[in-house]
Amino acid sequence: MKICIFFDGQNFYRSLQRFDDTLRVDYDRLAVWITQAVGGPGAMFGGAYYYVGVSPDAPQVVEGFLKGLELRPGYFVKRDPRVRRSGRCPSCGSEYEYTTEKRVDTRLVADLIHHAANSNFDAAVLVSGDDDFVPAVDAVNALGKQVWVATWSAEELSSDLRVRCFGHIHLSDGVGAFRVDRLPRDRDRGALPFRSDGRGPRPATVRPITAPSPRLSPETAVERGLSELQRAEARLPHVSRGYFVMRWKSHLLPPVGHEREELVQHMLDAGVIEAFEVTDGEGRVVIALRSRERDGNVAMPGNA
Repeated sequence: MKICIFFDGQNFYRSLQRFDDTLRVDYDRLAVWITQAVGGPGAMFGGAYYYVGVSPDAPQVVEGFLKGLELRPGYFVKRDPRVRRSGRCPSCGSEYEYTTEKRVDTRLVADLIHHAANSNFDAAVLVSGDDDFVPAVDAVNALGKQVWVATWSAEELSSDLRVRCFGHIHLSDGVGAFRVDRLPRDRDRGALPFRSDGRGPRPATVRPITAPSPRLSPETAVERGLSELQRAEARLPHVSRGYFVMRWKSHLLPPVGHEREELVQHMLDAGVIEAFEVTDGEGRVVIALRSRERDGNVAMPGNA
């Protein structure tokens, strides 16, 4: 199964900032995660197309980010100029200027239908929740191709768009797989975020210095992780891997993200938990975790 990804760049970036404005994304790993979320481990990544409007006076760092993205295997950046507009405040009457995108959405729509008509993909992933894309999805469906939609949260997804798409991917479920754990240097390719209006990079987030956590033995860490997973199982119908890695709150576990993902992998390797597929309340298939007995059987309620 061949998967192509279509990013509405401004929508993706703004949604990412609302989800977590400190999160840095490894776009290579993001493409792999999205491809496998749709088509499984054997799926083929067919390319990612990133559509964005750029101001004429945008600083060099913006172009640096986009060029870095283009250098990544399979990524293609489609730039269109942002157009300067003026308006008048209805309250005070003063004039102001702003920039707006032109042709970005229509270029994405044209390319999406073009690639579908030429059978360049079996399934497309639209990274945007905007209902302006509903007619394009209808056209691709009519050509016999799948369209999935990917958003950071369900609240940012148009219900009209969702019902026309084959499935919905929650990007938040994959953060542990594609997050960058260090702040990037200026020369790092495709990792430096910028303001959606093209005015340059966001100010760096200053984080407080905290004392390092005491080092636990692997056995103790696995036991604590198992205990916390069982506590989550007692409260939830199922515990998705993404939820346990990124959202489950516990002072007994490592920080969310890479460290907790490593703990989950240690637990899997130790055979105290297992991963399985489950269909959630929205009808999407997610990877969930469940505890196992020491003899390898799945733990039953009351046996923990």
